[in-house]
Order: sequence, then C-alpha cells, then structure tokens
Amino acid sequence: MRNKTSLFVAILFVIETSFSQGFINLNFESADVSGFPTGWVPTTNAIPGWIAYIGGSQVDEVVYNTRPLDAAEVTLQGTNSDSLTPIKGKFTAMLFGSSIFGPQQGAAIGQTGQIPLDALSLTFWGYSSDVSFAGQALSLVVLGTTPDYYIYGADISAFAGHAGQLLFTVPPNSLSIIDNIRFLSSPVPEPSTLALVALGGLLLGLRRLRKIA
Repeated sequence: MRNKTSLFVAILFVIETSFSQGFINLNFESADVSGFPTGWVPTTNAIPGWIAYIGGSQVDEVVYNTRPLDAAEVTLQGTNSDSLTPIKGKFTAMLFGSSIFGPQQGAAIGQTGQIPLDALSLTFWGYSSDVSFAGQALSLVVLGTTPDYYIYGADISAFAGHAGQLLFTVPPNSLSIIDNIRFLSSPVPEPSTLALVALGGLLLGLRRLRKIA
C-alpha cells in the first residue's frame, strides 16, 4: 500500500510540473500598447500573462496611461501617463479600489505559474498591496524605502516548486503600485535584522556628521 501511495504522489507531482510554467512579465515591460495612446486596452495587450479582476470578476480590458474617477480599475501606467511615472522601465501596474462614491469593489491582478525550485523570497517595488499565493496570504516586510515607493519582501520558501496563482489585490478606497516582481534564492531578512541595519546606518551617518563638524 505504501508503494502505491508513493507512486500516486509521484504521478501527481509529474502532472503538476508538466502543466505548470514559470511566471512571466513580472516587470510589466511586455506590454504591446501600440495604437492605444490612452484609455482602454485589452488585458492581453496591456499586461500579458496576467489576469485582471474587478470585484472578484475577470475583466478583458484595463485602463492605460490614466486613472479612473470613482470606479475600481486595473491600470497600466506608461511613460506618457497623466497619473504616475513608471517606477522602473516603461511600464508600472497601478490598481485602484473604488472610491466612497462608487460601488465598493477592489481590484486585482493574478497570474498562475510555478515558483522556482530554489526560491526563498519574493520581492517587488511599489506601494500598499495585499499579496497571496495559491490562496495563502503572504506576510510582507518593508526592505527599503525611496521617495516614490517601497521595496517589499515576503518569505516564499514554503511554496518553492509549487504551482498556483500569485495575486496582488487592493481593497476599496485604496490604490496600489506594483513593479519589478522577483523571486530570489536569498531569504528575507528578519525585521530585527532590518532594524539593526537601519540603526547601523543611522550611527554611521551621525559619525560622519561629527567628523565634518
């Protein structure tokens, strides 16, 4: 019985890995928006590899180079955007939850793929997004800050080699910026480690100021 169980598990693993693939377009640079200066763009053109959701339902179009008024929307912001300068490269995804004046809906983008076998962490640049994989919420840690965005990290080691949907979500009355998603083979630093690094940088800065004075 044990041999049959082991064989069954092995078959399931082969099936899962055979029908799964790595994630694509994690920096949103694969957009094909030629002929769409602004306004509505098919999702497959704007964010290839990703699915767009409004209020939990899949939508076939996203907004390009501008922002909605009160409705929840998935948007792609390019270099000619009237709302956001891309964080990196030519394009950045920006999700809008509905305002208090619109139907209370969130927005999301998701992609199904296989986490690399050696992945220990997931990082991305942006602002204020809930992230989950295969329905499991990921606990985000702020790894760094800039004047325009945060650098987030999450422990993904438990899902290495697994296939599932990576989902970025924003609730109503909120917005989210997402770019430069990466799977890394290095672990996410513990919050205590990050605090020590920040403290060390502060002390080093104070020491330099004293020398200058």
